[in-house]
Amino acid sequence: MLKKFYAISLALIAFNATYSQTAEAWVKSGNKKMEEGNMLGAVKDYSSALDIQPNLAEALHGRGSVYGELFSFVEAFKDINKALSINPKLIDAYFNRGLLYYLTKDYKNSLIDYNTYITLQPDLPDGYLARSHTLIKLNQLDQAKKDLESYLVFDPSSFADFAARSGVKIKLQDTVGAISDISKAINLDPDNVDLFLTRGHYYYSTNQYKKAIEDYTVYLINQKNNYLAFLKRGEAYAELEIYSAAIEDFTQAIRLQKTNERLYFDRGVFYLEIKDYAKAKQDLLIALSYNYKETELIHYNLGIAEINLGNTKEACREFKLCGNLANEFIEKYCK
Repeated sequence: MLKKFYAISLALIAFNATYSQTAEAWVKSGNKKMEEGNMLGAVKDYSSALDIQPNLAEALHGRGSVYGELFSFVEAFKDINKALSINPKLIDAYFNRGLLYYLTKDYKNSLIDYNTYITLQPDLPDGYLARSHTLIKLNQLDQAKKDLESYLVFDPSSFADFAARSGVKIKLQDTVGAISDISKAINLDPDNVDLFLTRGHYYYSTNQYKKAIEDYTVYLINQKNNYLAFLKRGEAYAELEIYSAAIEDFTQAIRLQKTNERLYFDRGVFYLEIKDYAKAKQDLLIALSYNYKETELIHYNLGIAEINLGNTKEACREFKLCGNLANEFIEKYCK
């Protein structure tokens, strides 16, 4: 994950004797509001500082960073460019401008700024991780891999560091290492349920379905409006052939995504597994009405439902619409 824009520590701000204490106070207030997530208040405070000292690079960088958070890219570039023209040694501004370029898909200039940032701050891990994203966009995959490997050299110190490193390990196909790191992140911040969701995905990807279900359950106890979490837990239940639980989760997912044709198709198949052919038929017809792309599979499964409901004529109609998938059934029932 790319580093977020962040406020500039006052420890990095070297005010000249001529700088007003009032301007300093506005910058300090803007930093605090930015950290608290009060972005509009931060913009106002940085602007107040600039009313007093129009060329205060730290205030320009702070306001430009907030504009970046607000996706006001024109204003963000204007402020950060001016900040760097005043103080080319404002190192974090290169990172944040690199991120602005990345978000606006100007990957070449993003790479230039990340290169500068890493040259000036080679002992910080965030630049390597951020640059790897840009290198991937530029299809420089070998160099991106080197940056990810460089990132892994640094020792994590917080839950966010462990979580970020787990994502890097997933990209490098080290799933065991990724699970270890995300587990360490959970130990450091057990109330962060998003970490359980991430680990659930990791467990699912390695066919550890029971553990995946446990983590998805922790997440869903706290966050009941994420259809993807219900979907993935339902799929894990289905892999364990616990179809009734899978149906319950897909029902919750459909509650949140009422026109998602894939959800109806899968739930229809689960109903077939528990021999509830009427509900299977109902779901499969809905999937068909929502233009589920695997139409031959829909017709095949509808045929299975119809034959078990005793509707041979309807079943044969469906079987004849699914290519060669149902030749055996056609031979048996549709002469």
